[in-house]
Amino acid sequence: MEWHSVKVIHGFRNGRKFGFPTANLSGESIKSINVGVYAVIVRYNDILYKGMLYVGTRPTLNLIKTTYEIHILNFCGDIYGKNLDFKVIRHLRNECRFDSIHQLIQQLELDLRNTDLYVKLPKSQKQ
Repeated sequence: MEWHSVKVIHGFRNGRKFGFPTANLSGESIKSINVGVYAVIVRYNDILYKGMLYVGTRPTLNLIKTTYEIHILNFCGDIYGKNLDFKVIRHLRNECRFDSIHQLIQQLELDLRNTDLYVKLPKSQKQ
């Protein structure tokens, strides 16, 4: 799996409202990644983190523009305008529309557990 280097850009901050803040990514360099949810390794300032990458149009929110965003586990900080790298480890699921925000949050919690299960960091990088 290859590393992707991307710039963090401003988004709508919807993930933060749901308890899953995300780093919105400039998608020009990663358009080859298909729509869906992925478990990823994130590298920022030479530290590795587990992450969930979402590529899609956010149909539950009735939006249509494709977005690229990563929820970085155990991370807190302002990284707008900064660059980070990520590597896809595993496809978790396809994009889907949920009947409610509550159902979306339940699925994100399951995605988080699966990410934690599938992404293994070196012992020196445990987060």
